[in-house]
Amino acid sequence: MERGASGKVDVTIRIDKAQAQRIEEIVQALQKLGLDHIERHLRFMIVNGRVRADLLDALRRVEGVASVREDQIYKAQ
Repeated sequence: MERGASGKVDVTIRIDKAQAQRIEEIVQALQKLGLDHIERHLRFMIVNGRVRADLLDALRRVEGVASVREDQIYKAQ
């Protein structure tokens, strides 16, 4: 796992399918918490982005978020 110089990590956020009509509102709430470099995959109800590692639990508490996973990066040696 590798963290950027800014202390940010890549994350994959799954949005609760029952909250599909609120996805933009949910993304805005995530953005206010510090999520950036946002990519929306509406068909799959997935949002990718970067955030400080210490904010992962705050992202998980956003209403409509089903899960937050820190992406793993592997390098060949």
